[in-house]
Amino acid sequence: MSVPNTDGRSRLPFLGEAALQELSTLLEETHPQVVGAAIQCAEDDDAALFFVVCTQLKGQPIGNAIATHIGKIFAMLPFDRRVSVAEKVTLTEIVDAERASQVWDELVAKIKETRQKTTFLGEGAANLAKLLSYMDITEQDRLLEALAVRRPGIVGNVSEKLFTFEDLSALGDEAIKTILQVLDKPTMALALHNAPPAIRDRFFENMSASQAEAVEAETEQLTFEQTQLTDTARQSVVSLVRNFASKGLLKIGGTLGDARLL
Repeated sequence: MSVPNTDGRSRLPFLGEAALQELSTLLEETHPQVVGAAIQCAEDDDAALFFVVCTQLKGQPIGNAIATHIGKIFAMLPFDRRVSVAEKVTLTEIVDAERASQVWDELVAKIKETRQKTTFLGEGAANLAKLLSYMDITEQDRLLEALAVRRPGIVGNVSEKLFTFEDLSALGDEAIKTILQVLDKPTMALALHNAPPAIRDRFFENMSASQAEAVEAETEQLTFEQTQLTDTARQSVVSLVRNFASKGLLKIGGTLGDARLL
């Protein structure tokens, strides 16, 4: 099966079903950063041709999957490289089928090679957050302040991963009750909107009957526009917990399961 044109003629005659399935499976099983590293090694002309061919696959399930993967990988490339490749894309309208087939095979082979030679250790910010989770929050803040001088763009990302909204389920009853005393009802309702059951249960277990009823009513009345602010509300809750921790009122360092009010 080759990719058909709108008039039924084959648009990419060199691509059979086996070739499409091979790349689709490869992209599913390979981390995007590894694929990006492989494409980084290609010449701009070849990378542009590969990207264009992949976008031409839209219109069938397997082709849509490939195009989506490749689009995300293009967005991950360094900005200067994206500009260079983008310029080549605008010039890639007619291509020799044999060359297109060759570039396709070379890029697929390069992705396989890079995958075999590369071990992905996870996102850097997440890895640092895991290390910092064993430290007292005051030490966390000191290290992040120093890191901000060298890598200002990474600190916010690390901070967000140090204590997440999902980690609230590990807080003790007294800590939850303290949060409930400080947070206003609209923010609480937004934060708990479609929240994981474990988190909803932790909060409702520590509310009075009247407070739980009020929050439930507030949640049910949320408009679609208001629900778009759910992430903001949840970040407010997380920021509050970290603020308490920085003042020594709440311990969230070390094992999160031991988080408690001090």
